[in-house]
Amino acid sequence: MKKIKRYLIKDEAVESFDVIGICTAQNDFRLAWQLNSKFDIKLQKAEKTLEIPNKKSGGLELFDYYYFQHPEDLISYYLIKNKQNARYVLTEKQSVDYALILHENYVVDGHEIVDNLRASEGIIAAFYFKSSEFSNESYLIFD
Repeated sequence: MKKIKRYLIKDEAVESFDVIGICTAQNDFRLAWQLNSKFDIKLQKAEKTLEIPNKKSGGLELFDYYYFQHPEDLISYYLIKNKQNARYVLTEKQSVDYALILHENYVVDGHEIVDNLRASEGIIAAFYFKSSEFSNESYLIFD
């Protein structure tokens, strides 16, 4: 009798990405300007919004964000205010004011960014997280 082999193929639709939580009293445009100056990037306000489903109401929560894709490193940077319209993007980290999200990051050390942010004027605290720490990580995909 011939033995049948079974293979389980896992679909990894969501790639892991870096999330840097930032605590500051600065406005979003001021923080974007500071990050642009410090890390030589060009964050600009995106025309689109991030849509995250609300489990309670069944509707969509819309969040504005800043975006930059590095032409050489191909890292996509996203800066988003954690609390908008009385809703949180990172519900597990409500004490964080902003999230700096790095997609396709194979070059920049996230911990080094955190260290630089902690030494920056106007930044109270900065923390490094992996995307897997958040329940809504599959919705933190920007188009």
